[in-house]
Amino acid sequence: MNIWQRIAWYAFGLGLGTILAYFFFSGRDFQCTYLPNNRVLVDMHDQSHWVVSPEASALWKKTDTPDSAMFKAFLMRGNIRFSDAQVTTRVDSLQYSRYPINLDWKDQVFEGIWERREDTVVLLSLRILR
Repeated sequence: MNIWQRIAWYAFGLGLGTILAYFFFSGRDFQCTYLPNNRVLVDMHDQSHWVVSPEASALWKKTDTPDSAMFKAFLMRGNIRFSDAQVTTRVDSLQYSRYPINLDWKDQVFEGIWERREDTVVLLSLRILR
């Protein structure tokens, strides 16, 4: 078997394997979230309910876009400060984990304290850093 036959068999196997993998794995929800920041944000973003607490709603309504766009931006592009996070695995007296998330949004920096519950994400407080 010469080199061209080997290359042809290799290309055939590679093509057949690619086609089979495409049909087996197509239609699946697949996300690559390896970093801790991304894992927490994706988990919070995938919750079924998003709620703004009364304490945060006053400043929330004063922002340029008090709609779901800023809400989604917090949970997709935010930066979690894990040093200030209160996670239920570290603090036994907590019922739910709380994460401070910073967001650069329209030339302002917001800090929100978010709480992750079973099926809900709650914005507990919101403030403008600059």
